[in-house]
Amino acid sequence: MVPQSMIDAREIDMIFTSELNKLAWQIKREMGISWGAALRFAIKVAPVADAAYASTSVFGTWTAQAHRAVAGHFWGLHKAYSEIGDAGRSIAMCKVSKTLFAMYEAMEPVCFRALIRQNGIKESVASEIIDFFVASADRSPTARTRDLIMNQGATEYGQRVILPTWTF
Repeated sequence: MVPQSMIDAREIDMIFTSELNKLAWQIKREMGISWGAALRFAIKVAPVADAAYASTSVFGTWTAQAHRAVAGHFWGLHKAYSEIGDAGRSIAMCKVSKTLFAMYEAMEPVCFRALIRQNGIKESVASEIIDFFVASADRSPTARTRDLIMNQGATEYGQRVILPTWTF
């Protein structure tokens, strides 16, 4: 049985358009990442692809407000994972948050390309940042946030969560 989270061949044919292909190649070229990672990022950002081209979008240099919002999001994830007893993920999210907050306090701008090359910033973290950017378009929680609240029991986090916002 194929897990529901996997995309089957028919869905790939339906979503793999020339626009998506162009976006993936642009991400690959600008971010200097593998084709597979670029395609996964392009699929995630496709619903807001026009906004992704802005110089202060997730793939550009973030504004101070967006920077602080992303750092706060990872701090919230740290607290949520701590609440459900997942110490490993809690520590990982805390490290990302502290890295981003330290850069914020030093007024060091965040450029996605440079950020994803830092220690501790793996594809899953970069993917969550992209999810945050996409979710900010309609101020909805990210999939990870929804899962933590609804499926894993992070109720206290659910009461305190701040919905994503991205300031251009």
